[in-house]
Amino acid sequence: MRLIRATDLHKNWMKNPVYRREYEALEGEFALVGAMMEARSRAGLTQAQVARRMNTTQTAIARLEGGRIKPSTRTLERYAKATGHRLVIGFEPKRGRPTGGRAQ
Repeated sequence: MRLIRATDLHKNWMKNPVYRREYEALEGEFALVGAMMEARSRAGLTQAQVARRMNTTQTAIARLEGGRIKPSTRTLERYAKATGHRLVIGFEPKRGRPTGGRAQ
């Protein structure tokens, strides 16, 4: 039986417009999860260590990093502090959308 890498599957699936649209709709969530895991990795901490610093459980950290819940800004601030980082939130224009116009 031949094993197929997840990255190869994803590459092939991205050719499907429905898959691509759904994947891109979740791009922000993937980026957040990736940033959280990267911060923890840079800090050299385990999920259990971050959990202790946040006064929560390792399971709660696993849910955060798994993208199964949408954390509040307060939770993100606590996670950043626990990993020795500063939370930065910004806005970027969507790709393919005009950026001009007036706010109402």
